[in-house]
Amino acid sequence: MQFLYPAFLFALAALAIPVIIHLFNFRRFKTVYFSNVSFLKEIKEETSSRSRVKHLLVLAARMLAIACLVLAFAQPFLPKKNTNIASGKKYVSIYVDNSFSMGAMSGGIRLLDKAKQAGKEIVQNYAPNDQFQLVTNDLQGKQQRLIGKEEFLSMLDEVEISPAARNLSEIARRQADVLSLDNSRNKVAYLLSDFQHNMGDFAPDTTVKYNLLPLSADAQQNVFIDTAWFSEPVQIPGQNAHLIVKIRNSGEKASDGNRLSLKINGQTKGIADFTVGAGSFTYDTIGFVVNQTGWNKAELGIQDYPITYDDNYFFAYHVAEKIKVLSISEGKSNAYVDAVFKDQPEFEYQALLSGSLDYSRIKGNQLLILTDINMISSGLSTAVNTFLADGGSVALFPAAKANIESYNSFLSSLGVNTLGEWKETEQEISKINFQQGLFKDIFDKVPENMSMPKAKKYYTINGKIAGLDEPVLTLKGGGAFLAKNTFKSGTIYICGSPLDKAYSDLPIHAIFAPMLYKMAVMGNREESMAYFIGDKKGIEIASKGAGNDKVYKVKGENVEFIPEQFALGSKVILGLKDQIKKSGFYKVSLENSDSADVIALNYNRKESDLSFYKVDELRSKYSDRNVTVANSVGLEVAQVIKEMDRGTSLWKLFIVLALLALAVETLLLRFWKS
Repeated sequence: MQFLYPAFLFALAALAIPVIIHLFNFRRFKTVYFSNVSFLKEIKEETSSRSRVKHLLVLAARMLAIACLVLAFAQPFLPKKNTNIASGKKYVSIYVDNSFSMGAMSGGIRLLDKAKQAGKEIVQNYAPNDQFQLVTNDLQGKQQRLIGKEEFLSMLDEVEISPAARNLSEIARRQADVLSLDNSRNKVAYLLSDFQHNMGDFAPDTTVKYNLLPLSADAQQNVFIDTAWFSEPVQIPGQNAHLIVKIRNSGEKASDGNRLSLKINGQTKGIADFTVGAGSFTYDTIGFVVNQTGWNKAELGIQDYPITYDDNYFFAYHVAEKIKVLSISEGKSNAYVDAVFKDQPEFEYQALLSGSLDYSRIKGNQLLILTDINMISSGLSTAVNTFLADGGSVALFPAAKANIESYNSFLSSLGVNTLGEWKETEQEISKINFQQGLFKDIFDKVPENMSMPKAKKYYTINGKIAGLDEPVLTLKGGGAFLAKNTFKSGTIYICGSPLDKAYSDLPIHAIFAPMLYKMAVMGNREESMAYFIGDKKGIEIASKGAGNDKVYKVKGENVEFIPEQFALGSKVILGLKDQIKKSGFYKVSLENSDSADVIALNYNRKESDLSFYKVDELRSKYSDRNVTVANSVGLEVAQVIKEMDRGTSLWKLFIVLALLALAVETLLLRFWKS
């Protein structure tokens, strides 16, 4: 047993007071006259013996009462085994989880408020000269130092719910970094949280004593919008779009009779009813007609109580007025490609000759078609490499008398399969990959005995690099006639035959036009429709112009700042860090420019998963000698904290013993007649 205030033990000297009172009994005796005293001797001896026992018991009760009171004021406790806390000045780091999940209620009180109250009680149980650190999910600069008790309490009062979500490893590392500034052994860290599963775990620093105080909320349900995406690769004005929405239920009860709504640019575009099982998810689809070009602001919404921060999902998408297609050929433009795209209102089509090509005109197109080019020059190879890296699509139809070395040098630079020998043996295409994106959804029903195109003269497509290509059209002999390959963010389609009916039936076959159409549509550069606040991945936008002196700014409601930014080819990566706190739409533009991209930011869905570690799970996970997990169920927080830091407190026990001793004394004096 140890004492928090051992100086109070000097008060045990007060035990001498009842002893002195009993030794120097100043009671006055009355003289009683009896007519016959012959029987008094025996009565006197018996009465004196009983009185002596009574007085000794009263003395013992009084001394016990005084001793217990003194010990209670000295704050005795049974220390934890293997504790590494020594006497002297202590350095205490307290993490208060202020994520969205801490807004849940427990007995009518927010978990965050309980955590803040616990933080105050922790501080109050330390000496005035001890030093403290406050850590929250915001990880602010002022939380990187040790401060006094009063400043800590002032900072703690300012803590509110934050959209930031952190891992325990990140929090523990921040605590250890600050506590390591001093070489003292007295380093204590408290973690006050609901300990969601998605917070992960941490590796305890062996020089720090960790105290985990899990806070649990009342049972609750949460249905939330997880994510959304379009089934079509690109949205075209006047055509139908289908938005697929993933909805999750992290509660323990099924949820039915819910309604999902979609608003685009402030107007309601669709409503759907859905049901989702307990601990499960469901998909729902909302269809609408695309009728506005440029940037569109969309918002999905549901109604779910009591957790509401994740009931809305914001996303932004861009609708181009036309899909840009560029055809490059040698000598003259390809008539078959011209027939597919020329004079089509959905496309902005250009046909250029390779001999006088300005390579800068390749940038900005969705599909680049290379036909009948005898030799791939180094300049063209570099330009196409860049185009593919930026996410574009390329369709390559070699010339009949191609310089195969230049072609294979170009294809090798992409790391894809190359062209092989020239064959003049007619073969029928035996298989169309209808699961591949080019032909998926083209046919409502695949016709039986469908007429297939024939390859008359063609190059074989080498398949030495296994797994790099995806056959789209396969020859009867087993080789690929049209193969899909990927390079970085882009896609290249390699055909074995020139685009001429003298070499194959493909350009005059029914599948040719929809195939090129899908190449163009799927060649639209994919842009993220939505981001999450606090996500360390950067925001990716298309570059607005060359030069490193271009400065982008982010602007939203009541916020405007210049983010971290660096150019990456034709893209710019923006680092927002923790400068945005509210979900919604934000504009990204160059300074002094009227045109802007739109980005949508949502609150992190990590907090929406209502799965938490139980006390036994935490104790099993952190069985280290320097980690203590408290079970606060049924106990006052202050008592839990004291037992975590010092062990089992005994002062209440001694108060009870003192009261019992006084009660025994009272009973002896009142009912023992001597």
